[in-house]
Amino acid sequence: MFKIRCLQIILCAVLTGTFASGCSAEPVDEAPLQMPFKENTWVRKETLTRSSAEISETSNKTLPALPVDASLAKKLKTISTLAPEVKSEQGCLDQANELDRRRTAVQERGGVWHIFESVKEIREYTNYGMQLDSQMNRLVHSLKHLCRATKGMPLNGWGREKVEQLQKLGKEKMREKYLALGDAAGDIDLWIEYAEHAIESKKRNISFSEVRESISRSENMVALYEDLSLRKVDEMSKNSYYSDASTLLSAINDSFKSDPNIAMAIEDENLLSHTDLEADSA
Repeated sequence: MFKIRCLQIILCAVLTGTFASGCSAEPVDEAPLQMPFKENTWVRKETLTRSSAEISETSNKTLPALPVDASLAKKLKTISTLAPEVKSEQGCLDQANELDRRRTAVQERGGVWHIFESVKEIREYTNYGMQLDSQMNRLVHSLKHLCRATKGMPLNGWGREKVEQLQKLGKEKMREKYLALGDAAGDIDLWIEYAEHAIESKKRNISFSEVRESISRSENMVALYEDLSLRKVDEMSKNSYYSDASTLLSAINDSFKSDPNIAMAIEDENLLSHTDLEADSA
C-alpha cells in the first residue's frame, strides 16, 4: 500500500512539472521586425532641355531694356499706298485672315520665341520672343474682330440675351434677377457692363477705309515678324536682331493705344472673353 502511494506521488510530481513548463515557458529572443526594403531613387544626372522653371528664371531676370530704332518704328507705322482697298466686311476678313495665316506659319515653326531660345547668343532675352508671339496673336485677332465690329460689337446668343434683359429690366432689376438665381455679384456686374458696352457700340460707323489703314500698318509688322523668325543669328548679328525685335514689340504695343480702331477692338475683346463663347454676327 505504501509503495502504491509513493508511485502516485511521483507520477503527480512528474505531471505537474510537465504542465508548469508548458504554461510558463522561458522568454525566447525574437529577431527584430524586418522593415520592407526601400529601393534607391534614381535621379537623372544628365543636362536636359531647359525646364519651365529655368525658362521662368531667365524670363524674370533683370536685364537692360533692348533699344528701339525710331526710324524703323516710323516705317512700321507707315500706310502703304499699295495696300488693297477694303470695301466690305468679307473683304476685310479676307485680308485679316491672310495675315493670320502668315502669323500661324511663323508659330508653327516655333515662333520668334524659338529663335531666342535656340540661339545661345540671345537666349537671355527669351522674354522678348515670348512677348512678340503673344502680342502678335493679339494684334491679328483684334483685326479680325475689327472687321466684324465696324457697325457695332458682334453678339452671340448669350450676348443678345443679356442686351435684351438690360433693355427690358434695367440694371438694378437685372442684378436682382441673377442674385436670386445664385450668381456671383462680380459676374453679374461684368454681364451688365458687357450689355451696356454692346448697346453703346451700335452707334459706331467706322469706314472700311479706316480699317484698311489699320490692316496696312499691321501688315508691316507681320512682315518683320516673319523675317525675324527666319534669320540666322550669331554674335556678330545679335545686336541688329535685338534692335529689330525690340522695335517690333514696341510698335505692336503702341498700336494697341495709338490706333483707335485696334484699341476699340481690344476693349471689345476684353469684355467678350468673359462670355467664354465665340461671338457671331448680330
